[in-house]
Amino acid sequence: MKFKLQNNPNIERCPFSQNLEVYELKGIILKSGYLILAFMTVLLLFRSFMVAFSEGVVLATGLFAIVLIALLYEKRREWIKNLAKKTIKGTDFIKTDFFNFLSVVVGALICFTLSVNFDLGAVVASGLVGIIVALVLPKYGPPTYCGAFVGMSSVALLPNQAYILLAAVIAGAVFVASKAVFNGFGGKLGTIAWTGAVCAALLTGQNLLTDPIPAFNVSVLIVLYAVIGAVVTMVISLRFKHGPVMASGIVALTAGLLLPVIHPEVGGQLAVMVTCATYAGMSNYERVPNEAYMAIAALFAGLIFIFSQPFIQGGGGKLGTTAFGSVIAIRGMIEFLKIVKERKTQKSKSRKTEYES
Repeated sequence: MKFKLQNNPNIERCPFSQNLEVYELKGIILKSGYLILAFMTVLLLFRSFMVAFSEGVVLATGLFAIVLIALLYEKRREWIKNLAKKTIKGTDFIKTDFFNFLSVVVGALICFTLSVNFDLGAVVASGLVGIIVALVLPKYGPPTYCGAFVGMSSVALLPNQAYILLAAVIAGAVFVASKAVFNGFGGKLGTIAWTGAVCAALLTGQNLLTDPIPAFNVSVLIVLYAVIGAVVTMVISLRFKHGPVMASGIVALTAGLLLPVIHPEVGGQLAVMVTCATYAGMSNYERVPNEAYMAIAALFAGLIFIFSQPFIQGGGGKLGTTAFGSVIAIRGMIEFLKIVKERKTQKSKSRKTEYES
């Protein structure tokens, strides 16, 4: 016969039991953070795939299918590596997590105010926030920059600071909850921000926005500038060792100032794409080994950007989600190719051994 001691009010729980329950709760929170990020990226990629399929763009549809498979494969690896263990790294929640949460909120409010009330625009405002926080408070650069992505939201979706505050609070909670997973992947911060923006819009009954797919000539420029933006960001961040937040801020700010002048009709949209690409370029070499792989990730990001226009526009962080899915997919492809290469090597060795024997 089995007894459930927790249901007996006369039996005092032992400290070990209490500690175990606290640990399990923390594990649930961290796993929830993983599931939220996984869901948001798969959702965006699947919707892009469906749009490309409905538009009859065969090449893009095929690429999206490959990217989705690679994305799911790498997400499975991330779960096994960081969460499918008895001891989860980074389980404890400390004072720094609270300050990270506050940084997300502050970054969102500052960016939105600069963008809307000071009429700087979302790209320039987020670039300024990124550069300033990287110089003044580099320790809290990532969460503040994450908040800046929330603050990039359109007033048509989140009309004022009260809406942004709600979105930032949600994003700050997800930032803390997802601290044990997907670190080193560019775009993670944006995915966290987009989660907050979308949830805030749904909770407050806002109408989700849509845009048409860009014309072919504009799409070509989008992909071109995506590659340039991602590669240049990676070079500044890792080759010149200025760090991901500073690198992204520099490239995004430059694009926001120059591209509307170079391309008067579509410069604003191109600047947005470059900003998206910089988030992919924030990846480290452990996740994306070199600039060649980053260029491929940027190509994927450009295509996702193009075909996701009809889906939930205006939410700050969607650009980061686009970049996030792209770099995760690239990592998945790299790992899959490693397995194929290892199997070929093993077969070659076994054949050689059989021949020699």
